[in-house]
Amino acid sequence: MTDPAGRISGRLARVAVAGRGAIGLLYGSRMQDHGIEPVFIADAERITRYRQHAVMVNGTGRRFAYRSPEEAAGESGFADLVLIMTKAGQLEEALEEIAPFVGQNTLILSCLNGITSEETVRRRFPENTVIRSIVQGMDTVYLNGACRYSHIGEILIGEDGPGQREAIEQLRAFFASMGMPCRVCDDIVREQWNKLMLNCGVNQICAVYGCGYGGAAGEHRDLFVRVMEEVRQTAAAQGIGLDQEDIQRWLRVCEELDPAAMPSMAQDIRAGRKTELCLFSGTVVPMARSLGIPVPELERLQAQILALEAAQES
Repeated sequence: MTDPAGRISGRLARVAVAGRGAIGLLYGSRMQDHGIEPVFIADAERITRYRQHAVMVNGTGRRFAYRSPEEAAGESGFADLVLIMTKAGQLEEALEEIAPFVGQNTLILSCLNGITSEETVRRRFPENTVIRSIVQGMDTVYLNGACRYSHIGEILIGEDGPGQREAIEQLRAFFASMGMPCRVCDDIVREQWNKLMLNCGVNQICAVYGCGYGGAAGEHRDLFVRVMEEVRQTAAAQGIGLDQEDIQRWLRVCEELDPAAMPSMAQDIRAGRKTELCLFSGTVVPMARSLGIPVPELERLQAQILALEAAQES
């Protein structure tokens, strides 16, 4: 039995993906390996380019299905699930591109870092179910048109409002079907803040000092702790209960990673790309100011990253 969105017996059969970067390719290849053929959303120029050559994922050439918003606009087969896997700076553009794929029953999952993207998506699609998520633990690198990873990581999902239970169960079954670890959180908002606390520290420190995880957990360890403490205090002022054990756990996690490997923001700086600063200090600093909470380390890192970006543009 098929509903207006094409969902069959509650199964998420039609999947559209916005963002053919490292995370999008990891998830796309996992779907292909388990009998799900995702459709990547792109404009006509990019589709022509993508179709010319297979994209390499862990040394294997992959060919995916592509669809432009213009092609989808004249069709009635909406997606059951839309995965947004772009960078933060591309989110607004992605929301317009996915619009022709979104029907009244389409689930939307925003897999961006930070704590704000879901509300942005909900403002654009107020009638749809948008589930909060965290994608973490993978070591994907997309460089020179090829994607490599050794750890697939996990996705965390959870309810933050009424009427989301069925969608959570559908998503859990979907990710299980493609062999992707999926954890349902009792408090997904807290977990997003917890991940934000890590990223404000490790991503921004590695970007500023040009180091890997080993530098953040070693030479810059004290700064790492101070930055996370500033985020923890900002969260606490809004009723989000992070604690010192969360901080210590992130330190242990970073100690166990490849010390030379770099998180995404440091990779962006090295490659001359615009960073996702807006999701880290760009989110927490104005929030802390409005609450009267001093965050000098976050402010300093923000200024340094803005200066690095400005130097690249000049």
